[in-house]
Amino acid sequence: MTRETSRGMAVQILTRVEVEGAYANLLMQKTITRLSDSRERQFVTLLVNGVLKHRLTLDYALRLHLSKPMSALPHEVRAILRIGAFQVLFVDKVPPAVAVNESVELAKSFAKFTGLVNVVLRKVLTKGWDIPWPDAKRDAVRYLSVRYSHPEWMIQRWLKRWGRDETEALCQANNEPAPTWIRTNTLKISRQDLADLLIRDGITVELGERVPESLRIQNFGSLEGLEAFKAGLFTVQDESSQIIAHVVAPEAGQHVLDACSAPGGKTTHLAQMMNNEGIIQAFDVHAHKLELIDQLAQRLGITCIETQLGDARDLPGIRLDSQQRVLVDAPCSGLGVLRRRADLRWRKAEQDLWDLPLLQFAILERAASCVEVGGDLIYSTCTIEPEENFELVKKFRSAHPEFEAVNLADDLPFKLKDTRDIQQAAKGMLQLLPQRHGTDGFFLAKFHRRG
Repeated sequence: MTRETSRGMAVQILTRVEVEGAYANLLMQKTITRLSDSRERQFVTLLVNGVLKHRLTLDYALRLHLSKPMSALPHEVRAILRIGAFQVLFVDKVPPAVAVNESVELAKSFAKFTGLVNVVLRKVLTKGWDIPWPDAKRDAVRYLSVRYSHPEWMIQRWLKRWGRDETEALCQANNEPAPTWIRTNTLKISRQDLADLLIRDGITVELGERVPESLRIQNFGSLEGLEAFKAGLFTVQDESSQIIAHVVAPEAGQHVLDACSAPGGKTTHLAQMMNNEGIIQAFDVHAHKLELIDQLAQRLGITCIETQLGDARDLPGIRLDSQQRVLVDAPCSGLGVLRRRADLRWRKAEQDLWDLPLLQFAILERAASCVEVGGDLIYSTCTIEPEENFELVKKFRSAHPEFEAVNLADDLPFKLKDTRDIQQAAKGMLQLLPQRHGTDGFFLAKFHRRG
């Protein structure tokens, strides 16, 4: 058993992710509370997310100096080697010699492999980034996969769609640290007043340019410990996700349906825009996720949300033609948020992109039946794959001519600049891309039901 230090805890978490298939973000939330120092908790997060993101690159660099495959080593030793190599290659603030020595200390719990860890990591230190990569011209797929640690099937898809330069830019964006965005609870405070409050707490704050409620924050410890958080003055939500409520554009007193609502970020934003007046029926198929919505709404002081247990393909109890606004934030592959969910790239398979659209279309069709004449239907995902986005919308429009596209340029809370975006928006759709927009990958479409 590794000792309870930040590096030792990272070894434990990475081992459980690999052996048990545990979700890294959930496991970290439960585990790092055992560390009292916020800096140590942040270091664990850095190590775990960094190793998971760069695992393929790290293994490639390590294998150059191993006489046996990584799979022949104990899982804990693999984690120690990856953590050491990650610090040497990617973390400037850790002296390389310290990274190697600390890894050797961790390996003493596995005495048989202490020498191996020492020798291999010292060779990685000596070699640095002087690594014989696959030929970038003759085998672009292999090169980009290894160099930026993405599965080859993803690289192949993106190369066909965007070409070499933009695919490389996307991979680079996916490997960057995810910024932390929060959404002002405008039911209780203005954005500027919240910003001033957080600045007084020593937090670095930047006003978002796309959404009037958004703030980007840095240099903070535990958000849950802040008085502003406890008072329900904000919630954590990426800026791209904050766009959707403005596109839905609900009004006070309306009947709104959120078909796939958990964990409640978009649902509570809709409630803010409705001034907490009206009814939002929020569905999810998992009861424990509905509890998250209720908890969030209670903290934010929102009372107009009615959580309901049910499959979004059925939406039990919702009458036909009864809702003025319907949002389908569909379950998806999540390939737009790879920088935010470090282990996701290794959990997905290309087959998911054939299976998920069947579910998404079924949900969209049932949700569409609930939209009243003159009402709006909004579809969104956090993926960048056309099967789940453009192609699915095209199929829906073909099957439902009673729904017409809404020009999103009129509803977005910011002005579009790129000609490609303007053309998309005129057709009722918009795809945000990490490499172009600096946001999470996010798709949205809006339809108006005619008589």
